[in-house]
Amino acid sequence: LQAAASETAAPEGPRELPDGLTAREAEVLALVADGLSNAEIAGGLHVSTATVKTHINNLFAKTGVRDRAQAVRYAYRHGIAKPPEAAGG
Repeated sequence: LQAAASETAAPEGPRELPDGLTAREAEVLALVADGLSNAEIAGGLHVSTATVKTHINNLFAKTGVRDRAQAVRYAYRHGIAKPPEAAGG
């Protein structure tokens, strides 16, 4: 029998990100799911829009999604972001 090591993970964020996403990719994905543009994400994270595009391309490749709409659905299904109706109303 093997103890579940993921249950002792740090309390912030998901215990383990799906599909090998990095914390930054998950953060960008959550902001995409919130409806932010690449420029808005770049400004909020203090990075270039090229960096945001790189993160988005990487997370698309890792998750197998083809566009932002599929990425948003992926974020909701994997608990990276909450749908608006679940977020506060």
